[in-house]
Amino acid sequence: MAKRIPQTTPISIDALDTISYWGKVISAQRKLRGISMRDFAYRACISLNTLQRIERGEHSVLASNYLNALAVLRVMGRVFKSPDESLLKTREEILRNLIPKDDEEYF
Repeated sequence: MAKRIPQTTPISIDALDTISYWGKVISAQRKLRGISMRDFAYRACISLNTLQRIERGEHSVLASNYLNALAVLRVMGRVFKSPDESLLKTREEILRNLIPKDDEEYF
């Protein structure tokens, strides 16, 4: 029987760069605070191996582990921009806002 080759989902360069950046931030902030890898892994509820992989910027680590590590360091607000509320709008809301207020009475 032929060996099955697992299919992998391609990851964009932007996504890889972002994950790498998160890992660098986590590593730098942990070191800046003088927290050992073992202690930080405990605080972030992850294994030491997972923390090592995070700090290397490996993309196979769950995003939730990266986010949790950033939260433990209390740097999420500095890493992520303020949410843009326009990203949450539906197509209908966008179209509704394009109609001038004066014309609403016409319909």
